[in-house]
Amino acid sequence: MSYVKVENLLKEYNSGDGTEVAVNDLSFSVEEGDIFTILGPSGCGKTTTLRCLAGLETINAGRIHLAGETVSDPSRAIEKEPEQRDIGLMYQSYALWPHMTVEENITYALDGRDYQGDNGQRVDEVLELVGMPEVRNRYPSELSGGQQQRVAFARALSYEPSLLLMDEPLSNLDLNQRREMRTNLLRILDEVGITTIYVTHDQEEAFEISDNTLVMNDGEKAQVGAPEELYKRPASSFVADFLGEANVLDVDVEPGEPTTCVMRTGDTQLRIQSNHDGPAEWHKPTATIRSEDIEILDGARADGNGGSNVYAATLEQRRFRGNVTLYLADVGGTQLKVQTEKPRYGVGQTVDLHIPPESVSIVDQ
Repeated sequence: MSYVKVENLLKEYNSGDGTEVAVNDLSFSVEEGDIFTILGPSGCGKTTTLRCLAGLETINAGRIHLAGETVSDPSRAIEKEPEQRDIGLMYQSYALWPHMTVEENITYALDGRDYQGDNGQRVDEVLELVGMPEVRNRYPSELSGGQQQRVAFARALSYEPSLLLMDEPLSNLDLNQRREMRTNLLRILDEVGITTIYVTHDQEEAFEISDNTLVMNDGEKAQVGAPEELYKRPASSFVADFLGEANVLDVDVEPGEPTTCVMRTGDTQLRIQSNHDGPAEWHKPTATIRSEDIEILDGARADGNGGSNVYAATLEQRRFRGNVTLYLADVGGTQLKVQTEKPRYGVGQTVDLHIPPESVSIVDQ
């Protein structure tokens, strides 16, 4: 059952230069109990979308339904206030009151939502849930950034909302803290089973925690689906390039051969086999190839692999990244990114590259 359903959402702002469209014709749904991420670059409209769901922004067109109830629909003059939407909201800045203790911050949220249970007991429960029962009487200034983040999370869960909205809650933490908190957040969200919409610009974060992910670009939906589907079958060159190291190549598809495309660079033509069975006619085909899918062949293996999708290349740059190394390789005047766990190749070395046909995805722009 869909707990959240967004239909053709439009959000505009008036500026000195006219009207600016922040979110345009956006539709998606979130199943009850799922963790759903909204992923995209800065300025793509993901936080605006979250604020529209929360009722902090009035939408210009479209509809928002929560638990089967319409909470926003300008065509019928429906706009429920935030406190009528049964949501918990966790801000990027944590928004803890500095003059209140941890207990007072959480109790303030409970009182604001007319929580019917015992406030003291509930404070104990949520602090235990986030693993920090000892900070009850401390002030925010006495807590680390990671501790403040967990208090904000506890506060958002305290009044037991049906929907939790999280706006880049880990962006203020360092890398190790983010990874640790992702693990903790996922454990807690699985334990409480609350429907969650999580905004982030971090692909690793989105993929690790979400059941489904919406990728946004320029205020619009670029693609929505399970993380593995988005990564392996991107719907556009933007999605492919945004989600990891991808080679995005303008190609021609040969008539009658939807699995073969031709990459042209100057006077050079490279025929690339794929496993894609596309339309009879293409508008502007683009091939995407993940950098980690391209294999550098060695010695006898290279000599025995003179078949399809094997190309001579010169390694032009080498970028060491710890467990992997990224090479920039020149193939007939075209630069390809090649990611490998083998750091032994040198700049200027000539190698053979193998591109498995199943790793070549062709999309129409």
